This record gives sequence, C-alpha cells and structure tokens, in this order.
Amino acid sequence: MFPGVIATTVLFTAMFSAISIVWDREFGFLREMLVAPVRRSSILIGKCLGGATVATFQGMVVLLLAGFVDVPYSPVLMITLIGEMLLLGFTFTAFGLVIAARIRQMQAMMGVMQMLLLPLMFLSGAVYPLVGLPGWLNFLVHINPLTYAVHPMRDAVFAHIDADATALANLNPPLTWFGWTIPVLVQLGVVAVSGIVFLTLAIVQFERAE
Repeated sequence: MFPGVIATTVLFTAMFSAISIVWDREFGFLREMLVAPVRRSSILIGKCLGGATVATFQGMVVLLLAGFVDVPYSPVLMITLIGEMLLLGFTFTAFGLVIAARIRQMQAMMGVMQMLLLPLMFLSGAVYPLVGLPGWLNFLVHINPLTYAVHPMRDAVFAHIDADATALANLNPPLTWFGWTIPVLVQLGVVAVSGIVFLTLAIVQFERAE
C-alpha cells in the first residue's frame, strides 16, 4: 500500500492547490493578477507548476517513512518516485484547475472536490490490487488517469523489494489493454498527456469565464 499512500497524498494536495484560483476570484485578488502584463494562460501554468511542486514535497514527506515499511532508501527508487510524483501532481493540479476555472464560491469548490477525490482514489488501485473486478468497474479503473500513475509507482517499489512470484501476481498484477501489458513509459505518457489536456481545457475555460 505504500505507493498508493504516496499517490493519494500527492492527489489530495494537487487537487486542493487548485482551490487558490477560487479563493483569489472570490476575494478580488484575481482581478489584480489579470491586469498584470502577462497572458492569462501564464497564471494557470504558474498555478499548475506551483501546485505540482507543493504536492511533490508533500509526497516526499511520506517517502521519508519508506524504511518503516521495509522499502529501501535506494537512490534510483527515490528519484524514480519523485519524478512520478511530480508528473502526478502536475496532472491533477491541472484537473483541479479545470473545475476551478468555472466555480466562483469556495463552498461549491470544496463540495465538488470531495465528490471527485474518493472515487478517483478507490478506482485507481491505490488501496487494493486490481484483480477480480467486475467488467464495469474494470472499465472505470482503466479510464482513470490516476491508475496510470499508481501502477508505475508500485512497479518501482516492487522492483526494489524481495517478493515471490505469487505475491507479485496478487499484489501487483500487470495493467493491460485488451490483454496487452502496458509498458511503464506508456502509462506515464497517459498521465502526461492527460495533464496537458486538462491544462489546455483549464486555460480555455479561464479565458471564457473572466
């Protein structure tokens, strides 16, 4: 569960980082930023990169506890996980900005976030292995971008611990599309493309909303 805990930490921090846009709009600070001689897209890109950075640092705090669950402090493993956390943070900060671009009240934003976060977490394999799921649930898992961030993290951790084949098959089954095992780079590519799409949508909505 350790990779899932890291991913969940980054997910929640990244999504809630997007709330700052609603806060700035509600209290008038956003108007001051909009009159600055910069493109509106620059504001969202800055928010997205800032949120991803904060979320990654939050995840690194959890990463420091790896030794307590017998995950080795391997430099390669640590660098790999930090890179994956940064990508995850970018994508889900951008997703949060898609929502925040249209919402004007903090209470509404908090309600929407709470409605989305738990399904995203539970449908990603962060807290349980993705085996034996019914077809409709398996479909939801495979369209969830978080799934493609959690699985590479779990692959990285399992590559650095001793586990027999049975445990590997049960606790970290391969992620597949129609029987084809998805390479880790493709999974990370899905996360990256999703982040770019979300950020583009957020910028378009932000331009229209203000």
